[in-house]
Amino acid sequence: MFPPFSWLHRLGSLSTPKLVAIVSFFGQLYFFVPVMTPYLLGKGLSLAQIAGMQTILMVTQLVMELPTGVLADRLGHRRSYQIAMLMAVTGEVVTLLANTYPHFIAGQVVAGTGFAFASGSVDALVYESLPPENRTTGMQRAKGQIGSAMQLASVFAYGVGAWITRELTMGNMRLTLKLDVVGVGMSFLIALLLREPVRHIVQERPDSLALLRTGWKTLRSNAELQRLVLISIVTNAFVAHLLIFYQDYFLQTGVSPIWLGLGLSLGSVVAFFTQLHAWRLPAALGNRRGLLIATGVPGVLYLIMAINQHPVVAVILFVLQWGAVQLSLPLFSGLFNAHLDESARATSLSLISGVVTVYIGIGGVTLGWLAGQSLSLMFAILGTIIVAGTILIRPHVQPDPDHAL
Repeated sequence: MFPPFSWLHRLGSLSTPKLVAIVSFFGQLYFFVPVMTPYLLGKGLSLAQIAGMQTILMVTQLVMELPTGVLADRLGHRRSYQIAMLMAVTGEVVTLLANTYPHFIAGQVVAGTGFAFASGSVDALVYESLPPENRTTGMQRAKGQIGSAMQLASVFAYGVGAWITRELTMGNMRLTLKLDVVGVGMSFLIALLLREPVRHIVQERPDSLALLRTGWKTLRSNAELQRLVLISIVTNAFVAHLLIFYQDYFLQTGVSPIWLGLGLSLGSVVAFFTQLHAWRLPAALGNRRGLLIATGVPGVLYLIMAINQHPVVAVILFVLQWGAVQLSLPLFSGLFNAHLDESARATSLSLISGVVTVYIGIGGVTLGWLAGQSLSLMFAILGTIIVAGTILIRPHVQPDPDHAL
């Protein structure tokens, strides 16, 4: 017989990337997401207000990026990630209890603070735990595994959520929100088992100003890193906003309500494989060509979505798009980390995230307004920007020797 709680010991003995993947699995059990827009509309919010909530989430994350990044480098990446999971649970509870727009905004502020704690700390925690040899590929692979775990959770959560809300009533939609609290709460409890990488434990903690100077110097003086950040901005597919727009896209094209959840679940199946195997793109084609494909495909799919009005095709396009927009995430993560100073890794990642968040925040408001005028026009403009950015701005990262251009 196994001794009581021996499973906790076995779980805690897993490598950091594997344990983070498990935490991410439970942290991604969002049963409520596929019906978020109908639920909020039922609460009296407009589509512009709902899109504005995503922008407020981004603004909060932007404001908190640097403070939380510095705290992560000073207090430890593990503790910062645990705080992020706690904030995520709290944000879900606030949303569950919310009845007015200011209440929902409060939930977004709490969640945005949690995202800020996680944005630099989780990548730093995973990267520092990897063997020093060939870390870029190792990070891309680890991030792909973590991302695929999240997508697997989404397959389950969105499928169950679709079944619960097959009758689109406020009571059914509220039940999915309660299940969110349970799932994210489990992620926080499992995160308590994480360990800080040894080399980060023994490292002397620099002061906050030194961390900010190091992070800013890295970003300001590294031309390759600057170009990578620029590419990540102009090819950004606005994944968080797509969660809102696809629901209205389905309703406008006459898709049955049950596909709000099933479509996202199927998209998560595609995303599971794209993130799990994303590292194979640069391994096979080199970093430049791999990144070109990963960033360009979502733009093309947005352009096709702009001209389609058939319900079946709408579902197929979204399923493919949800997998495509996840493809570049592990690639950027590995490439970013390869250029960063180890002593201020979380601070530097927070600086990068802050720069990207400014663009997403401003762009999200604009896209929300455009969607209110014409969803097809919004998809067309976003697709054009992504395709143009992919073609016109090419990375300066050094290709692998076997894949030189």
